[in-house]
Amino acid sequence: MRTFLRPLPFLFLSLILAGSIQGQDIYEQEKGLYSTAGLTDTVNVGRQNKLVIKSAASLAGTINISVAEQDKVSLVYFKKARAETRSRAIDYIDLLAASLTVLPEHVRLELRAPNPAPWGNELEAGMIDVELIVPRGFTVELDATYYNLVARGPLRGIVVQSSLGRFDVADVTEQLEISTKNRRVKLENISGNITVSTTNSSLIATNVDSPRGTATFRNDGGDIKIDGFKGQINVKNSFGKIVISRFSPTGESNFIRDVSGPITLDITDMSKGQLVVNNRYEDINITIPQDLKGYFSLAVDQDGLIEAINFPFTTDLVERDRLSLSSGSDNVEIVGAIRGTGNIYLRGAKGD
Repeated sequence: MRTFLRPLPFLFLSLILAGSIQGQDIYEQEKGLYSTAGLTDTVNVGRQNKLVIKSAASLAGTINISVAEQDKVSLVYFKKARAETRSRAIDYIDLLAASLTVLPEHVRLELRAPNPAPWGNELEAGMIDVELIVPRGFTVELDATYYNLVARGPLRGIVVQSSLGRFDVADVTEQLEISTKNRRVKLENISGNITVSTTNSSLIATNVDSPRGTATFRNDGGDIKIDGFKGQINVKNSFGKIVISRFSPTGESNFIRDVSGPITLDITDMSKGQLVVNNRYEDINITIPQDLKGYFSLAVDQDGLIEAINFPFTTDLVERDRLSLSSGSDNVEIVGAIRGTGNIYLRGAKGD
């Protein structure tokens, strides 16, 4: 009997010490938000060139991705919980996990939590914040509905088919596919096959090149602002502005459409191709180089105004609601139309 009882005090003491050590590893980041210190994992990638990130539906957080000249994926992650008490937060944090695995076709990062989640009200949450370093030229696929993404390449591609997160992405060379809702999207130095959409927030892009295919941008209830675009483009918006500056459209299928939002285009170069601009209930403003050679067909609805100034042209058709102009070539065609209330302004850029 004495031999049987002897390990019990040791076991009890071990449990106390384990709880104490675990408590020391968790700190209060802000009132009601508790976090572990950074936890790490690393895998060698071999010939893999893609990372797939998959999160449990109940998790939220931020993923930061950067690149380095290395043949491994490096992970630092922070398990976090928002709860009314420290002990409750520790219980939640104990249920969270992250793991890196090398599979035959890709590297996989899983962010796991129980289903259903034990945090049951709006004041509680489980989170895993992630910092990743991947090899240069990797493609990242994200299946993590409530995650925000900050990524700095050069990356070959980023693919996000459905999200409710915010995106800040720079230096993608071949493929960008982002679909989110009600959150801001910010892009810089993007090229390749491009499809981006959001709602009720801003979509901002700088230095975009689409040499093959058509770059597609969608918004509903927020502005679209693009500074520096070359290639073929398809833009659609509702109840928000469309502003494209340093715009060099190419190809025969450039379409820009809006409803109840003004469209402003500053074309810096266009040697051939077609651009079609449609709007309803707001103005269209197009600025072109004074020496652009092209054909222009403009139409407005009742009470609309068409104005063309500050570049040389001849008129082919002049009517109350239609105006056709030529500035010396049919290689470029710009078509503008408003159905509803709005005016069209076509202006040559003023010199320095």
